[in-house]
Amino acid sequence: MSAQEKVRVRAPELTGGRGWLNTDKPLSLQALKGKVVLLDFWTYGCINCIHIIPDLKRLEAKYPNQLVVIGVHSAKFENEKDTENIRRIILRYELEHPVYNDAEFTVWQSYGVRAWPTQVLIDPAGYVIGGVSGEGNYELIDQVVARAVDEFRKRGELNEEPLKLTLERAKVGDMPLAFPGKLLADARSDRLYIADSNHNRIVITKLDGTLVDIIGTGTRGAADGAFDKTSFYRPQGLALDGDSLYVADTENHLIRRVDLKSKTVETVAGTGRQSRDYFQHGPARTIDLSSPWDVQLVGRQLYITMAGTHQIWQLDLDKHEVSTFAGSGREAR
Repeated sequence: MSAQEKVRVRAPELTGGRGWLNTDKPLSLQALKGKVVLLDFWTYGCINCIHIIPDLKRLEAKYPNQLVVIGVHSAKFENEKDTENIRRIILRYELEHPVYNDAEFTVWQSYGVRAWPTQVLIDPAGYVIGGVSGEGNYELIDQVVARAVDEFRKRGELNEEPLKLTLERAKVGDMPLAFPGKLLADARSDRLYIADSNHNRIVITKLDGTLVDIIGTGTRGAADGAFDKTSFYRPQGLALDGDSLYVADTENHLIRRVDLKSKTVETVAGTGRQSRDYFQHGPARTIDLSSPWDVQLVGRQLYITMAGTHQIWQLDLDKHEVSTFAGSGREAR
């Protein structure tokens, strides 16, 4: 073997875990021979792992019969090891690929993984192509998958038969609320404001549960306007200020203001792009946000839990400016 020739490493099998989800039978790399396989090492309490879910879905849509994504859930905390908790997260984030509960880190260790999230690509012959950690790697992974698909298709060694899966969502029916993230009660107005997160809307009821109004069409989007025209994407935190209800529109990376009097919604902070910067200051509608998760009103300052950067930011409601308030941006306790 020449010094320049690359040593190929056989991908270790997926063993030692607590079981599979989104499939009615265990999977093996041997059985997936002929497919490009992407192992996504994640844990559901990691916001960076959540951020790359749209990238995984884009890859699945682009290579529906050539690529198999397998989520290897290697839990950071004890409660995240529970298979039922993982099942709920699969439903919440509408995952459509198989997930393996690697609670004891057996697969993690066999692949030498060191951080969440990490993606490892395996070629159709069962050898490791390479791996990458962190966010923002869609283009790189896409290029590598495309090359592998092209190479093995030319060889006649690419399996393009659809992989049949039994998704967890097929086991549950419709729900009046879907993973509601936050609840705000206002005794003075006899109102409950519910962030019906997976229905992409805000539900208003009386304290006894009687329905008063629904804000949002229920479809994913960031449209402003009347209650029956506006849209959200997995809203979370809520804060009330008189006739104004502020909403952390988490997956749109926006802060929205609901005018309860005129029954309209407007965007007050964010551009819709995910921020990659930790220290910001400027006009609220020009600053990128990163998964705002909750909001708290103190005077005329709206404090924002910026989950994507592990910080607290603030929105000055009088100056219409956003700035970083606390936190270095480094994940720590």
